[in-house]
Amino acid sequence: MGGVVVRHRGRKEQRTHVMQYVLLIYAAESRFANSTPAEGAAVMEAYGTYTKDLFATGRAGDCAALEPTHTATSVRVREGKRAVKDGPFAETREQLGGYYTIDAESADEALAWAEKIPGAKHGTIEVRPIMAVGGAPAPADASKRPALSKDTHKEYLLLLYEDERAWVSMSEAEQGAIFGRYMEFSKSITATGQFIAGEPLAPTMQARSISLDENKRVVRDGPFAETREQLGGYYRVWAKNLDEAVAIAAKIPAAETGTVEVRPVMDTSAYA
Repeated sequence: MGGVVVRHRGRKEQRTHVMQYVLLIYAAESRFANSTPAEGAAVMEAYGTYTKDLFATGRAGDCAALEPTHTATSVRVREGKRAVKDGPFAETREQLGGYYTIDAESADEALAWAEKIPGAKHGTIEVRPIMAVGGAPAPADASKRPALSKDTHKEYLLLLYEDERAWVSMSEAEQGAIFGRYMEFSKSITATGQFIAGEPLAPTMQARSISLDENKRVVRDGPFAETREQLGGYYRVWAKNLDEAVAIAAKIPAAETGTVEVRPVMDTSAYA
């Protein structure tokens, strides 16, 4: 498992008979960059409509659009020393541009919502179950946390990449120790008001990828791309600037054994 993110999510209602999924949107950034302003606006409006429809069901959780990968920064910590490089964790034909998390009663329902995402027409939507983590602490009282906002801070997504095989080979005691570190990290950024959302993802062997070929659904087993390290979870946080976001990323346990990619979150409020 690439990262034992401790989950804090709010929803209109709680359902015990559903699974949570993340819909990861991969598309070629060059396509959007080469579009006309009218074409770009049409795409954003289509996403706005999809988002409203999804949230109207009460099944939506966290979601975000990401700035292009040229704004990404990758963070690794080895023997206590931080190594930072510009660029995403991995160079791929299509790039992660955003995501939605949803409640669904089945994998088929999750795939049906993935198929409706505008990006499925020209890219790939990876559907991953969200891992249920028992023993996660309850969110701290919001009234006792600092109130951060876009007036003084910016949103960043911290993507956790690690070799899934390392987690499988650990003893229960080793896994428990790492889980404890993630709980402490989650508590710390919740207490400072920097925490917005976070999810641990099930292993990539449970992933399914969907795209549309001439409006016909094409589904295959497995993640969008095979990489040396796998996306295992994420945190969405407030930070004053990139330096602070990198500092937060360096405290995540995954930075010591894998890579944490830091991506600015795009402001899409104009299309909400």
